[in-house]
Amino acid sequence: MQLIKDASAEKLRGAYYTPPAIASFILHWGINGGKDADILEPSCGDGVFLECMRDENMLFNTVTAVEYEAAEADKARALGLHDSEVVNQDFHRFCLDTEKRFDLVVGNPPFIRYQYYDATQQKLADEIFQNAKLKRTKLTNAWVTFVVGCTQLLRDNGKMGFVIPSELLMVKYAQQLRKNLAKTFNKINIISFENLVFEEIQQEVVLLLCEKNGTNEHKIEHIEVTDTERLLALDPHQLKFPSKDIDFHTDKWTYYFLDKKELDLLDKVKKATTISSFANVEVGITTGSNDFFTVPQSVVSMYQLEEYARPMVGRSVQVNSLCFTKRDWKANVASEAKAHLLVFTPDAKENGNEGVKAYLESGEAADIDKGYKTSIREQWWVIPSIKLSDALFLRRNNLYPKFVLNEAGAYTTDTMHRVFIKDSVNKKAFVASYYNSLSFAFAEILGRNFGGGCLELMPSEVGGIYLPYREENEKIFDTLDRMLRRKASADEILDYTDEIILRQGMGLSEEEVKLARSIWHKIINRRLTRETLEKSMKKKKTEKVKHMQLNFLDLFEQYDLEPIIQNSMVREDIELEYNTKSIRHNLPIDLAKNLLICNVKKDNWEQYLDGSAKIYYTGKKFPTTVALNKLYYFMPFLSGKGIRDLYYIKIARLGYRKEGQENEDKNDLRLVFEIERVGQLFEDYKKIQLEIWHTFTDTTMEKIMDLVD
Repeated sequence: MQLIKDASAEKLRGAYYTPPAIASFILHWGINGGKDADILEPSCGDGVFLECMRDENMLFNTVTAVEYEAAEADKARALGLHDSEVVNQDFHRFCLDTEKRFDLVVGNPPFIRYQYYDATQQKLADEIFQNAKLKRTKLTNAWVTFVVGCTQLLRDNGKMGFVIPSELLMVKYAQQLRKNLAKTFNKINIISFENLVFEEIQQEVVLLLCEKNGTNEHKIEHIEVTDTERLLALDPHQLKFPSKDIDFHTDKWTYYFLDKKELDLLDKVKKATTISSFANVEVGITTGSNDFFTVPQSVVSMYQLEEYARPMVGRSVQVNSLCFTKRDWKANVASEAKAHLLVFTPDAKENGNEGVKAYLESGEAADIDKGYKTSIREQWWVIPSIKLSDALFLRRNNLYPKFVLNEAGAYTTDTMHRVFIKDSVNKKAFVASYYNSLSFAFAEILGRNFGGGCLELMPSEVGGIYLPYREENEKIFDTLDRMLRRKASADEILDYTDEIILRQGMGLSEEEVKLARSIWHKIINRRLTRETLEKSMKKKKTEKVKHMQLNFLDLFEQYDLEPIIQNSMVREDIELEYNTKSIRHNLPIDLAKNLLICNVKKDNWEQYLDGSAKIYYTGKKFPTTVALNKLYYFMPFLSGKGIRDLYYIKIARLGYRKEGQENEDKNDLRLVFEIERVGQLFEDYKKIQLEIWHTFTDTTMEKIMDLVD
């Protein structure tokens, strides 16, 4: 596979080899005591599945294993499994050319994003989808193509057992795959793990076990186990008789985490009214550069931008209520939050005042006009789709998604969705009606999980959330607003709202209301489990700290090349004079802010020695322990010298290594910090020990002062 130039061998193939216990489990499930199966392994790597068959003396007729990398294929052949053939070929080509059909397909297909396929593989993947009468999109990962292709290679009573990313259950690009699997197979079992089972990556996986038996039934089951040890103790009876009927109208399989009683309650209400019954949901305003078009009051005043500045709210921390009021907006302005959206008119560049012209010129000097979104506009500074919405729904959330009435008339960027409520609907009642256990549960089911416990919903998914709207719910609006402002817990809020909205308003029984709450708890606990487990592991004093690697491709899917963090630099905000021996400079720094110290390779030293550095790009590894959304300062570490100079981190985003070295592969995805030198913090270089991989230290300005004084 054509991937990032300097990636590891595993990344080059999108391959993370299957733990032997999982391979053994899938094989025993698939063979099921038989001895005549023709087995296919479409991406065998160095032969984990083949080795299991050999070492456990499993019975079968033939084994065909396909592997793209010649060296790995040689390793698989060297295992000497009887009646097996290892084919050194791209599976895409094998799938289209072979006339063989198989009783069992097993494996762990590669996890490769579409953008790292070469042109030939793109074309072959399209053909595989066409043969299945499916449409492949540009977001489709390689594992989806492998599953679609292998489904076509099964005999009428065939079985398929794969290790698959948990994305299968929820992402939109796998939606048609879910429907195809549901219609093709009669029995589907999904096995998930509470703990991560791939040590080298933070990729949550599930086991997808599918079986055709020629009947008209279509059953599905979700089983969750703690780890591979509990997997091997699983009762095979559970796998033979999945109990839940597949709902072909359900887009996401997170629905099947629930038991039959829970599903029955959701079935009872899910065909009732939803958010889209009362409102239209659209993405927020896409500025093309939030860092440029969203600014604090200080920037508005400095450049005399008042004519073009509009009220806005763009971050969840700026919304702590059920109703975002003008008073709330003014509080954000006073705190120097980015509370203004710059809505320039087409003639602003020509007819604006000198400050406006200077600000637009500064944007061009920073290449804002060359961005993807801005460059395709007739006038790069004119933002399209400037519309005010009645309410705001946060796109990414932690505990539960916030839904807020926009009383202040504030614009919002694409960090929030715009909700346009129909004229006949009572707006306060509408927003208040969302705060109940069933609506929260549907938000979890319809949304998508990201690492660290983040839940994301797109506009169509927000529109599908069950909403028990009643005009009478306006009566709880003010009380609910006060509860949110004082940061009442989610359960405290739901104790109040469930009784009024679900019990009294919708007529649900007390038992059904309790069940609704337990459904929400069950699903949200799954989402947050990994984060909880990681925290508990840190508490174990005997446990060695292990810094996991950040998955740049997951970040790319969340942010594309848009900023992950943007810091507004106001030089005169904090002036502190230091008179210690270590610090002899007046620098506008804040000791409470987070600081990232990064090793700089010698071939990049020159730009840091002369202070001209504008960009720092990471290597292929970056630790997940660094909180990107909190970073503010950057210090380069020069090996043998130490640290001396301080920089602002203006923007943290994804980019390509080519930005730092023009001769590098443009597809070499890295984390990029756009930086600006503050000044020389220390009189001379201070030696420190880098804490993470001898490459990074994540700390604060205050701690680094204590460290070197």
